[in-house]
Amino acid sequence: MAMVVQRHTSPGARLLRGNLHTHTSISDGRRSPEEALAFYAENGYDFVALTDHWRASSFDGERDGLLVIPGLELDGRDPALGAYHLVGLGLSDTPRREDVRSLGDAVGFVAKRGGKAILCHPYWCGMPSWAVVRSFGVIAVEIFNTTCEVTIAKGFSTVHWDDTLAAGRRIWGVAVDDAHWSRPDYGAAWVMVEAEERSVEAILQALCEGRFYSSSGPEIKDFAVEGRVARAVTTPAKRLAFVCDRHMGYCAYDETGRGITEACYTVPEEASYVRLEVDDYSGRRAWSNPIWLSDGGQTRR
Repeated sequence: MAMVVQRHTSPGARLLRGNLHTHTSISDGRRSPEEALAFYAENGYDFVALTDHWRASSFDGERDGLLVIPGLELDGRDPALGAYHLVGLGLSDTPRREDVRSLGDAVGFVAKRGGKAILCHPYWCGMPSWAVVRSFGVIAVEIFNTTCEVTIAKGFSTVHWDDTLAAGRRIWGVAVDDAHWSRPDYGAAWVMVEAEERSVEAILQALCEGRFYSSSGPEIKDFAVEGRVARAVTTPAKRLAFVCDRHMGYCAYDETGRGITEACYTVPEEASYVRLEVDDYSGRRAWSNPIWLSDGGQTRR
């Protein structure tokens, strides 16, 4: 009997490029919504989410060929988990601050309105991994945030992600700009989404199902697991890293100077997941979502 092949995006499928965290002059960004959307449209993006602080966007639909996802960013100090920030996608209204007393309240507000919640930049917030593990109801966590990296060098939250995955939480990872436009914090990180159509509903559904990868430059052409063998096909890279829980994993390095584009790794039986990181010679990176091995790749949250 043929082995089941697990993957999140299909080889050769059309992928939509988008940024899921963007600020404008409506809150603390230095460009107007029109200027922000113009930048992403001019730079080949398919969609962008406007997520100003405590102000749901009034922009949605198509703008100069760019699909706009309305949203907002909430923040606070959870009594049990500490400081947090949360992006809500697909929202057109804003809660009262006095009604959001915890991360659970923020997630509940998003969920009741049919939106999708993403936990923002936990490293920047000072959230320990155990708090991320207990952040229930979010579909993803920001594993790279451009503005956090260029301002205080705390843009990477992959340790928080791996600790959460190792604890058994099925959660996706996204890379974002979090553009504020005061420094070069725009156009530097995005998601590539395999959606059935270019609509807000289809993109949000694909994000929920993990049918995307994240990048600051490299492309993941294929990442799949057949049996216990993980295989990757990418654009030329300096390193292809297969990341698993605990001490397990493998790095394949380019030895030619031209870039490595393929690698494989037999994942140990005791590993519960494997994900891919792609590093190119310009210092840019791409991240796949994890493929789960312990239950046939079924997703739980």
